[in-house]
Order: sequence, then C-alpha cells, then structure tokens
Amino acid sequence: MGLCATAKGLTDETEFNCGYLTFGHFRIALAKAYNDELGAIYEKHYREEDLTDQEISRYDELCDPDLDIFLFHDDGEGHFTAAECRKVYNAIKDLNMDMVGHNYGVMKPYNMLDHWKNIFNHCAKREVRLHFR
Repeated sequence: MGLCATAKGLTDETEFNCGYLTFGHFRIALAKAYNDELGAIYEKHYREEDLTDQEISRYDELCDPDLDIFLFHDDGEGHFTAAECRKVYNAIKDLNMDMVGHNYGVMKPYNMLDHWKNIFNHCAKREVRLHFR
C-alpha cells in the first residue's frame, strides 16, 4: 500500500506510485535540501516529536510558504490545483538532491526530486489537478 499521485497526461512511468515511508523520507530530504536547519525541524515534526516555540518560529522564518504546500499536504487523499502545482514547482525547481526512487509495477529507477519537479511542472503547464490517492 502506498501513495499514487497522478494527473491527466501522466503515465504509470511518469506518475508517483510508491510507499508512504519512501514518500515521507523524500519530503524530509527535500526539506533538508531546501535548508539544513529547516529540514531538521521538519524531520522532528514528521517524527511527531514536540517542537518548541523557538523551533516553530525559526521554521516559519526559514520556509517558503509555497514549499509548505507540499511538505504538509495530506499523503492520503486530496489534490493540488494547477496553481498550487505551479507554486510548489517554483519553490523546488532550483533544488538538487540525489535520492533514487521507482514506481510500483514499473520498477525503473529515477531521481525522486527530478521526478516530482516533472510532475508539478506537468500539472502547472497543462492546468490539470494532481490527485493523491
């Protein structure tokens, strides 16, 4: 069981279809790629550890609200609008990280950040919703 993120025009190879644990590790790595300190605070939150008021304040200082759209989106059901996809894409487009992933069924390895950039860019350019299920 895992997360499938798909949109009109994406294929089994170009959508995201992988486990929740992998997706969680990806979002932690993404937060760290954006900023090490922000990533450490996000990871603590992700692991359901209590954050201090100072950590919450520091996180708010460091984070791009457009990145938060992705970091805090429910990983079960829901969707991103094309406008939200554009915001997330713009927040991550200049980031780099090496994390290999693959889609269930296809099992072809890819760079997860590049894969998500392509998904968000696809939805933004084509004005389609990205569905999480």
